[in-house]
Amino acid sequence: MSFNNNFFELFGLPALFEIDTQALKSAFLQLQKQHHPDNADDKIKAEQNTALINHAFDVLSGYDSRAVYLLELANIDFNSDKSISDEAFLMQMMDYRMALEDAHFDNDDKQIKEIDGQVFTLLLNTAKSFNASYQNQDWQTAQIQAQKLKFLTNLHKDCVEKLNQLTTNDDDELYV
Repeated sequence: MSFNNNFFELFGLPALFEIDTQALKSAFLQLQKQHHPDNADDKIKAEQNTALINHAFDVLSGYDSRAVYLLELANIDFNSDKSISDEAFLMQMMDYRMALEDAHFDNDDKQIKEIDGQVFTLLLNTAKSFNASYQNQDWQTAQIQAQKLKFLTNLHKDCVEKLNQLTTNDDDELYV
């Protein structure tokens, strides 16, 4: 198999924002099996292929990383250091962060789940906005939406992490 630089082609998927995640996972597992170092004559090449397959899967699995990757494929510069000028969005993110920290401090998993639900809904809506902008080749809006996807993905991950910490702490208390 020839490994090119297009992650979508690697997995046999069209280069679109909305992808079939089950097809992605299925192709990933098939490629991992096919290129596993234990099954190869050239172990070094197999390890390189496996690393590329893992990286490509990670990129295409996330809304934020997939959006940035699509912009790169379209030769649109994504500057992650550029500030978001949407003050209302930034204030909303700050409010979510503060509420998340308060809920975590209070060991309020119900509140963390509620915050995460709101963040995830906003993440999905932003993903739809990115997709529309990308399809219309409205690159400026697509770049802004991709930045927002980065913020929201990180916040969603933090919610999940805080919930896991509370669950781990609850489990630890059982053994004290």
